[in-house]
Amino acid sequence: MVVIYFGSFSTIVGLFGTVMQVFILMADRYYRQTPCTFYFIVAAIHECGIFTTAYGQLVASALIRTDLGQLSIVWCKLRYFFITSCCAMSSSCLCMATIDQFFITSQNARIRQLSSIKNAYRVCLSFAIIWWLQGTLWIYSQNISPITGACVRRSYNFAFYGIFFSCVVLCGLPCLIMTIFGLLAYRNIGKTIFLSRLGIDRQLVIVVFIQVVLTLVGLAPYGINRVFLLITLNFQKTADEEVKETLASNITYLFSAVAYGGRFYLLMCSSSRFRRMVKKLWLCGQRQGRIVPTI
Repeated sequence: MVVIYFGSFSTIVGLFGTVMQVFILMADRYYRQTPCTFYFIVAAIHECGIFTTAYGQLVASALIRTDLGQLSIVWCKLRYFFITSCCAMSSSCLCMATIDQFFITSQNARIRQLSSIKNAYRVCLSFAIIWWLQGTLWIYSQNISPITGACVRRSYNFAFYGIFFSCVVLCGLPCLIMTIFGLLAYRNIGKTIFLSRLGIDRQLVIVVFIQVVLTLVGLAPYGINRVFLLITLNFQKTADEEVKETLASNITYLFSAVAYGGRFYLLMCSSSRFRRMVKKLWLCGQRQGRIVPTI
């Protein structure tokens, strides 16, 4: 029941926020040409994939009481391909958005020049190639067990790699990088009297800082749970212990949606420009809805 109710709420709210974020940020030329918000756009596109293939699939499986990965070997392989690739891309873009704020708030002109939309294009393309190629490992290694019928990894070594990948790449490194560069950007701002002279969007800086906090809050419990599973991978466990671990894994897994789905609501609260774009989009939709066709 926890997965159904909490998972449904997280999936609906998160998916709505990420879809709206993509449309609104793409509709404004300023956002498309600003490196930090371009990273947000790429992250939001991949977060739509996270909410549909990861959280949505978990909720659907809980509703029908059957793991969807057991029904099709194609979905068994593609599910983890999309989840790992989208999560890694989203985390990488959020890290780069934080690093970009460190660049742009620096008093060193050469460091500020590193914050450019061309560099953002190159970085996103490089990460996309790396993470989507990495995702093909899961296509090869996932299979349906002939004994249990469950969607499992072919070997123990890759099962260890999967947990290690979740702990380090998806949780540990993003939290560490965003914390370090968030603090460095905060230190730069403390040395800068007038942010506007450097062309810094104060509202965007606030969004990035709060996104760092959301990432830490959302991913830390999931990362701790994965570390526990990694340590106890070879332990003999009772059926009751496995049930408790599964429940804890599902809760921390769903709670990690905070890190991926909260940015739209952050932008709504922190950025007046973003709120004007939402209002403009809403009014345009209302006008189109009121148009009466003439005969």
